[in-house]
Amino acid sequence: MEPERPYERPYLSKEFLLGKVARDGLPLRPKVQYEQLAIDLELGRKVVDLGLEDRRVLLEDGGTIGWDILCLATGSDSRRLPGFEDALYLRDLEQAVLLKERIDEGGSLDILGAGFIGCEVAAAAAQKGCKVRVFEALAQPLVRVLGPELGAYLAGVHREHGVDMRLDATTSTADLVAVGSVPRTMDGPELDNGIVVDESGRTSIPGVFAAGDVTRFFHSLYQARIRVEHFQTSERQGFAVGRTMAGAPTAYTEVPWFWSDQYDLNIQYVGVALAWDSTVIRGDFGKPPFTVFYLAGGALIAATGINDHHTIARVRRVMEARKPVTTQQLEDPTFDLRRALA
Repeated sequence: MEPERPYERPYLSKEFLLGKVARDGLPLRPKVQYEQLAIDLELGRKVVDLGLEDRRVLLEDGGTIGWDILCLATGSDSRRLPGFEDALYLRDLEQAVLLKERIDEGGSLDILGAGFIGCEVAAAAAQKGCKVRVFEALAQPLVRVLGPELGAYLAGVHREHGVDMRLDATTSTADLVAVGSVPRTMDGPELDNGIVVDESGRTSIPGVFAAGDVTRFFHSLYQARIRVEHFQTSERQGFAVGRTMAGAPTAYTEVPWFWSDQYDLNIQYVGVALAWDSTVIRGDFGKPPFTVFYLAGGALIAATGINDHHTIARVRRVMEARKPVTTQQLEDPTFDLRRALA
């Protein structure tokens, strides 16, 4: 329902705030390409009913659009908190523009939430000269994803750059609230913290598909349904769903992967933040490049690389190939993980 053409959302908390990517550099495709592909963009028009019986969606303005097959790619909304109605919630370009204006003014910026969005905005604002305070209710930033040790390392990095990182803390006021997202679902298909789909994006309703971070999709590596809130996975899973809708059934089997840029750190994560019972370190922890591997019952389920994209790229291939790898091989920086693919 946004009035903008589809655009690169990851930039909103990174390069756009820093002025490295201009507004006109955000769209995924030029307008003419949609015309060449015979794609009609109904921008700014909200669907209020899927019209499952007569296969005709109802729009908020009273209009209708017929469909033969339907894909729900409605994404997610920011999780909103009572009492913070006047705060910014960084989920769309309109909010990003307002946040950029606030950061460009300098002064102070209070952020509630030290997840990826909160940390990325804190890094951008600090680099632009703002006095930044971050309030996080948990013991460390991103502790549920990165674990306590790596979370503590990241907190230290922010403090070294002048950010007032307040942990086990909250606040009654904030300029930006960044406390996660909720899937933007609609009545009709089966729901479970997202639209439930199979590995090809099929919902519980014939002819209706779903793609992106609104979905909880089945992943063969984890033998479970997972929901991933990051752009890269939404895009890649969307490719598989689109091929399936076009008559070429395709399962999404790639291991989820995403990145975060904070100061001079490139943080890359591969896998899913499921419960782990042990970790293995490759490199000198706290001195990039290094990587933390997460294991459950001896099986590798995820990894985080700090300025270590080569390791992450290789372990991602190992995980997708379902190849076994020992803890000794993981922690040995002289062992080329590509050898595990043989």
